[in-house]
Amino acid sequence: MFGGIHMLKRIQIVFIIVLLSVVSLKPSFAATDAQIQAGNKLRTLKILAGYEDGSLRLDNNITRAEIATILVRVLGYENTIIIGMEDQKFKDVKDSHWASAHIKKSAKLGLIAGYPDGSFKPNQDITYAEATAMMVRLAKQDKNLEGTWPYNYINKGREIGIVQEENINYNQKVTRGVVAELLWNTLLVKLK
Repeated sequence: MFGGIHMLKRIQIVFIIVLLSVVSLKPSFAATDAQIQAGNKLRTLKILAGYEDGSLRLDNNITRAEIATILVRVLGYENTIIIGMEDQKFKDVKDSHWASAHIKKSAKLGLIAGYPDGSFKPNQDITYAEATAMMVRLAKQDKNLEGTWPYNYINKGREIGIVQEENINYNQKVTRGVVAELLWNTLLVKLK
């Protein structure tokens, strides 16, 4: 009789531990197979860099500084000076910032812009709409867009094959994996 009670208490304790561990986990957005494949291809091309531990952390949100760096790499300007890039100044990006040169280059190339208050917000996560707009600009498909922001860029991205998802929350912050897939689709569009 006592053995059955002890076993029941152990089962209850294990159940409570499992329940608490599940409840305390923050929601994560696991990278899809397509995102993993795109990330690995971009790493091979030295466009998407991994972290110290070798991982790409495709489930992490991506910042404006990170996307600026990736855009500069994809165009081959990482170790090149662009005339006029020194004129690109943002009040919240010091020259000592790790991505300062990439931010200035991507802004000078018209791929990403600062804000009306003169800031760039390098550590701010980007949205799906912002990432799509950057990819459309990278593909040089941003002329004569019809409609209003962000639908003009999303529709163009869908039309040329960058955006392949149907039901998207355009204001949702995106992960490195989502950007890897969008960028890979953009590179394929540019090859056509």
